[in-house]
Amino acid sequence: MLRFMIQKKIRVILLMFATMNNLKTNLISFPTKNYFYDNEHLVKENVYNGMMNRFIYEKKLGRCFRAILNRAWFSFLTGIYYDSSFSKRSIKNFVSKYNIDMSECEKNIDEFKTFNEFFTRTLKPGSRQIDQTINVLISPADSKLFVIENITKQTKFEIKNLNFDLIKFFKSEELANKFEGGALLVFRLAPYDYHHFHFPFDAKILNMQVINGIYDSVNPVAYKAGYLPLIENERHLTILKSDIFGEVAFVSVGAMCVGKIVENYQENKNYKKGDDAGYFAFGGSTVAMMFKKDQLKIDERFLKHSKEGYETKIRFGERVGVKI
Repeated sequence: MLRFMIQKKIRVILLMFATMNNLKTNLISFPTKNYFYDNEHLVKENVYNGMMNRFIYEKKLGRCFRAILNRAWFSFLTGIYYDSSFSKRSIKNFVSKYNIDMSECEKNIDEFKTFNEFFTRTLKPGSRQIDQTINVLISPADSKLFVIENITKQTKFEIKNLNFDLIKFFKSEELANKFEGGALLVFRLAPYDYHHFHFPFDAKILNMQVINGIYDSVNPVAYKAGYLPLIENERHLTILKSDIFGEVAFVSVGAMCVGKIVENYQENKNYKKGDDAGYFAFGGSTVAMMFKKDQLKIDERFLKHSKEGYETKIRFGERVGVKI
């Protein structure tokens, strides 16, 4: 009996310690399910290659294939195929399956010569309404948005207690210290989304660098399996300078089967809110933005949904938050 009481007290103490530690380490509910909010309605996502993703990340045999599929050379070969005329035959089925609105596109569906040409399609002027209010941050892309208000060096995701390592994210302790305590915004693009990304505010390009990495899927299934594409995948880090928001880290993250990331901007040049910043060739992708502490007030609906562990559908040009 005494032994049982001692063991019980030890368990209680350990539980209290774990709870206090979770508070100190800033535990975050990161999306692990293929559901998202669309106009306050919870919707199940039509996941591209959903069965394949589950096989790769949830099955032992699949994880062996992951070691091949997440390599740069595989994404390169995928890009070669989707740049070929053979890939054109896939366009109409893809449009039909994912209900893509082709009336927004500058080109007619029959004008595309390759699948990648369709994938990197441009939109007709006026297809997206851009909030031009000077102190408003807009979404840089058609995507699903997840936000974290206060990222620290101790931030952990509830899934397998994964540590979001700011130093690994930036590959720089100096930048990690500079942005610690700030807000992280993650815009996940699905393969069926419009794949150009744009400037979310007027900005000057201070610095650009490529951080080498692998090419894991950015779908929630990868996070659920214990992987962190945000700090493990290849990413292009750009530091933007804004008169409103100060210095902001703008990060284009590669993903499985992404042939390439193309930027349409140069260092030391100025760009306007809504200007085309670049695009992702074939594959789902992510744009992440990191703000310094006390620079951005994120709109409540995004905070609410993110705290529940869900992303929110958003289109390029729509408001995300305002300057504090």
